[in-house]
Amino acid sequence: MKFKRRSRAAWRGGVEDGAGTISLGSGAFEGGYSLKARTADESPDTNPEELIAAAHAGCFTMSLSSELTEAGHPPADLRTTATVYLERRQDGFAIPRIDLETTGDVPGIDQAAFERFAVEAERGCPVSKVLAAAEITVQARLSP
Repeated sequence: MKFKRRSRAAWRGGVEDGAGTISLGSGAFEGGYSLKARTADESPDTNPEELIAAAHAGCFTMSLSSELTEAGHPPADLRTTATVYLERRQDGFAIPRIDLETTGDVPGIDQAAFERFAVEAERGCPVSKVLAAAEITVQARLSP
């Protein structure tokens, strides 16, 4: 079984003074993106790194839910933040690292087990696999 997902981007102008729009094929999101959104925190626009972070957080969290459920511990609640790092290097910009921080309410497991499940979920996440060129870290903690 194969699935295709598409998103679109349009751009007008030069990279410094231009801007564009990004839209998801599902119609769930359409918004502006720009260099300013990539390099400054005050822009209302999005940027590719933020979209990668959203995709990674979503995929990883779904993967973690699957791992836990298959082991007989369906989660009551999982919340993940993905942080994508963009750095300027001599050969241009690069994404050298992604941090995944997840918190879960999972009855019947301890902290060490939750961490093991999180590591396995990261390894099995299709978005993690496609982003393997970047260092991907995982921090997992159970809710108090």
